[in-house]
Amino acid sequence: MSDQAPGSHPAQKARGFIIRNIYLYVVAAIALFMIAFSVSDLVNIALKTWVFTKADQINYYAPKSIDGYCSYDKNNVKICPSPEDQAKQEAQDKKMQEDQRISQKQQDLVRNISLLIVAIPLFSYHWRLIRKDRADHLA
Repeated sequence: MSDQAPGSHPAQKARGFIIRNIYLYVVAAIALFMIAFSVSDLVNIALKTWVFTKADQINYYAPKSIDGYCSYDKNNVKICPSPEDQAKQEAQDKKMQEDQRISQKQQDLVRNISLLIVAIPLFSYHWRLIRKDRADHLA
């Protein structure tokens, strides 16, 4: 009979150590990628906001034709706005596009900051475990 406790076979310990290392490195790598992508997107947003301001503007605005603002009543009669009303509607459309652009930028910021809040501690924790395991293994 063997004095070793069940599950303490050296080959099982080595396999467990290898699997643990693979897990730690994979999670650390994924967290590092999350950090890299979030930071690069934040830099992109910052550059477009403060340095290259025209890069974030809508390059082309195609106003609708008169028919684009027309509607039909219940008798299927076409009702088109006056040129003044059409100009007002175009101004509203432009403002709505600008609001949507700002909203999208804010959503991107929230997503990237959230990713950083999750990824930095995740990476730090797993990298600390990797370094501790290496120090213990080399000692």
